[in-house]
Amino acid sequence: MGQKRILSGIIVLFVLTNSCFGQQSAYVEKMNGFLGLQVGVPTKDMQPAIRNKMGNTGFGAGFMFLTNPFSWGRNKRNSPLRIGAELGYTYYGRFLTKVDINGYQGDYKTAYGILDLNGVIQFRPQVESSVQPFVELFAGGNFYLSTIRENLNAIESALGIPAFELDSYSSASFNKGAAIGFSFGRRHENNARFTIRGSFNIGSDIKYIVRNSLQYNQTTGFMEYSVGKAPVKYFLIQAGIGL
Repeated sequence: MGQKRILSGIIVLFVLTNSCFGQQSAYVEKMNGFLGLQVGVPTKDMQPAIRNKMGNTGFGAGFMFLTNPFSWGRNKRNSPLRIGAELGYTYYGRFLTKVDINGYQGDYKTAYGILDLNGVIQFRPQVESSVQPFVELFAGGNFYLSTIRENLNAIESALGIPAFELDSYSSASFNKGAAIGFSFGRRHENNARFTIRGSFNIGSDIKYIVRNSLQYNQTTGFMEYSVGKAPVKYFLIQAGIGL
């Protein structure tokens, strides 16, 4: 029911903006893009996979490329439809774990983030206006990426001593969702405009390294950690330059 309401709202917004905002554009818009910074805000269900000291939020950057499919052929024309893809990465922080390896006590840091890669369908009104709204549907994947490496002190880092990388872990999750955004400024060919975008992402469970679960197993001689599981449900707020 919730997804049907989101889709219905997107269709209504598209119809209203396409018919009420300004006049039709005079030139054929072939492609659109976006490059900006982003903030990830996990829901309560997903927060066990994050658990950082930044309010359980993350920071990163995203890129999107879209094209007007009605501009591919000989008879090029404008349309409200755009198709393309988006790529982004949100860093959610790190945590330190003290580990005793045969009497040697050292700190190891686990850094983690989420890479998102989605196919995008966007609807934007064919109008001339200083504020242009757009709505999107997307689907793809989220990839939890983490690395565990030795945490060097300031002196060791200053001396250029390389940190020993212990292990890396990744997990993939199916992702889908909807987004709404606005571009500010008059449209001209290849004219960059300030753009904001907000999206809600929902998908299957993602696996992650449990915070501070790293420990040395003297029997096997290997480092071990626990893996948890949480659903993908988060908001993504983006701001940057769009075409």
